[in-house]
Amino acid sequence: MSRSPSPHLSPQTLAALLVMSTAIAGFQPARAGTGTPAPAPVTVHLRAQPLAESLEELARISGRDILFASSDIGNLSAPAVDGTLSVEDAASRLLRGSGLHAVPQHDGGLLIEGPAGAPPHPGHPTHADRKEAEEVTVIRRAERLAPSTVPLTITEPTSVIQKRFITNNIIPLASVDDIIKFQPSVWSQNPNGPGMGKAEKISLRGFQDGQYNMTFDGIPFGDATDLGHTTSSLFISHFLEQVRVDRGPGTASTSGNATFGGTMGFESREPAKHFGITPYGTYGSFNTRAGGIELDSGKTRFGSMVLDMQHEETDGYLTGSAERRSNLLFKDVIALGEQTTLTLLTTYDKEWQYTTQGATLAEYAKYGHDYGLCFDRALQCYYGYNPSTYQSDFSYVNLKTRLTPWLTFENKLYTNGFVHDYTESTDASQNDPSANGVTFYSATGKKLATYKHDIPGKYARAGFRDYGDTMRFRAATPVGDVLFGVWADVQDDRRYSYAIDLTQGSIPVPGKTGSAYSYNISDLNTTIQPYLEFDWHPMKGMTVKPGIKYSYFHRDYDAAINKSTKVPLNDRQTFTSWQPSIAINQIILPGWSAYGQIARGFLAPPMSVFQTQNVGNVSPETTLNYQVGTVLQKKRWTLSADAYYIDFSNYIASAQIKVPGIGTQSTSVNSGGAIYKGLEIEGQYALGAGFSLYGNYSLNDAQYKHTHTRIASTPNILASFGLLYDNGKGPYFSLIGKFVGNHWGLDSTTDSDGHTAFANQYRVHSITTADLALGWHFHHLAGFMSDLTPSLKIANLFDSHAISDFAGNQSAATAGYPDGAPLYWRLSGRSIFFNLSATLP
Repeated sequence: MSRSPSPHLSPQTLAALLVMSTAIAGFQPARAGTGTPAPAPVTVHLRAQPLAESLEELARISGRDILFASSDIGNLSAPAVDGTLSVEDAASRLLRGSGLHAVPQHDGGLLIEGPAGAPPHPGHPTHADRKEAEEVTVIRRAERLAPSTVPLTITEPTSVIQKRFITNNIIPLASVDDIIKFQPSVWSQNPNGPGMGKAEKISLRGFQDGQYNMTFDGIPFGDATDLGHTTSSLFISHFLEQVRVDRGPGTASTSGNATFGGTMGFESREPAKHFGITPYGTYGSFNTRAGGIELDSGKTRFGSMVLDMQHEETDGYLTGSAERRSNLLFKDVIALGEQTTLTLLTTYDKEWQYTTQGATLAEYAKYGHDYGLCFDRALQCYYGYNPSTYQSDFSYVNLKTRLTPWLTFENKLYTNGFVHDYTESTDASQNDPSANGVTFYSATGKKLATYKHDIPGKYARAGFRDYGDTMRFRAATPVGDVLFGVWADVQDDRRYSYAIDLTQGSIPVPGKTGSAYSYNISDLNTTIQPYLEFDWHPMKGMTVKPGIKYSYFHRDYDAAINKSTKVPLNDRQTFTSWQPSIAINQIILPGWSAYGQIARGFLAPPMSVFQTQNVGNVSPETTLNYQVGTVLQKKRWTLSADAYYIDFSNYIASAQIKVPGIGTQSTSVNSGGAIYKGLEIEGQYALGAGFSLYGNYSLNDAQYKHTHTRIASTPNILASFGLLYDNGKGPYFSLIGKFVGNHWGLDSTTDSDGHTAFANQYRVHSITTADLALGWHFHHLAGFMSDLTPSLKIANLFDSHAISDFAGNQSAATAGYPDGAPLYWRLSGRSIFFNLSATLP
């Protein structure tokens, strides 16, 4: 396959990078160091209590090992600590006046010792003391390495993916779908290779992309059409510090347009404490090669900065599906005072790829399991007819300060943008030459000529720019904290498409209306969400969070040519909702908590409902979410379990419809109501000597009300299971499997009268895969290298090629398929990637 030139950054961008790189290289570091990245600050609200309980809670919140023996701590008490600060600072405040201090360890943990390393009690620590201290920390070490951990203080089912797991198990170039795939009730699949290209499916409890919330450093974002996300245009794993998956609507202070389905929160990496240069690279299957460099300034008078740049190229698993991608992140954390920080961040991502649409079973049988696009210019499936370019950026300025001893303030002013430029044939899955043909019409709709062998296609461009602000206040009172704030966002969206003749140099092709345009839309969306919440502590160990949020969403839709009707439409709709919620967490015994939650959810209708002849008054989607759960954490094991029930009203679903003269198309229909319910279990057991077992199991059921029809793309069972090893001294490995139960490709269609007809079609059977990762952290080599880490990642270890999902229907009818032959995705085959990173000095 011929390869197009690599994507490049503009001269202005290159100049800016050169200036930043030179500036960072020229900074005098505060002091020499290892270059080890600084752990992220943590937000703590620790009440006055026994010191042992405070240290254990701090360890749970931060994910860092805090090693101590109960005989050393005795009956000491700790003061209340509140705020966002480093783990070291938090530990120092807890230990103030105790005669103890926290000593950082090489693996990132803290060891609690007496003055100058002496034990606080006479004599030396006994063997029993050391054994007890090791048992206290063994599960915390194991938790940092697991696919996720579960905090004790949650008020809804939550899994936190920590930096250590991402570093050890995810290749640096991977997209976010590869990071989250082992979580409870999460299903993601990428047919072009692990974390490569865009994920064709990500669901959470059966909710599809656009029905759950995504945030970056707490800022919600999503596409204007349906709040969806193109994962390959987001943040690579090397840019992230941790990921938090909340399987619930959150509380009133949780901002976003689709919080009822849960929130996937991605947090950017923190700058390292000390100056360092870290080159890293990947080489592996599908002719994949990637390289990047991370530059950390350390602490300077201009703040602590990190600049991370990466470029990747791959042929991809699917034939004709090559990809190139470049990514950049810059972050600067500036201490303006003891209680004030200013954070500046910007990211830029550009991806170029050939886009596949799935394949029929006949095509897989004829061309192989890796069939994606073909190499014959005479067919619509030719890869050269289907290029796509994605560009995205995300920038914010965050000011956080303590205004008074009892009041903190945080404000994030942000912008993010997305552009998708693409050309594609009318049906990229079509390899039948009889489906070709282009007909030209005059401006008055008169047929001029037909070219039977020409390749029909379209050019399309979709782009939006968001401008927004999140403002938060937290006021401390004797009985709890009052939280109040607002999220405001304006999204300017522009998208259009017109027919082209790919054989004749992509010239526009006027249709029967006299225009080549199939749609031409401008869309302006305004969101305002104020909220008020109270974190109340009515009794020891209890937290109650009542709150209310008001959602305002206004869509100003202006189509010179509407997508479905091909006629102009100008419409304005405003959707509002009060969203009350209440959540509770009760510490029953040390290491055991229970929680419950009730909340109302709200989602404004997607753009597709406006692409009809008569819009009328469109009703928003609403939910009532109920869930309960418990978390149990002991020295060597953790276990969490929860149950949920979600009553969904006015459910707007995707359906297939036959459009005369066009073919089978997807449309949105109001499917009435639906019920989502399920059970989730997650646990881990630390075997000792660095070994641990991890597993989760989810039963998920989603059906339309008054039917037995399952909602499409909702696997009935999801499970992950694995063995992990890392003793903190160098070597590590993990073997993690994922089971995805059966599901259906479609759940509804429309009859000849336009009414919804519920029926499950295209059953996809269960699949099981496994990933293996192993590597070695070498520290302080030859006096000039603080870290060298070679690693190996093997995805789909047992080389399964099973059908993994339904991909739609071909647009043209074929023998035996009046609605078009069904298309499917398969699992990408076994892949092996070798990764190497080094940190200097």
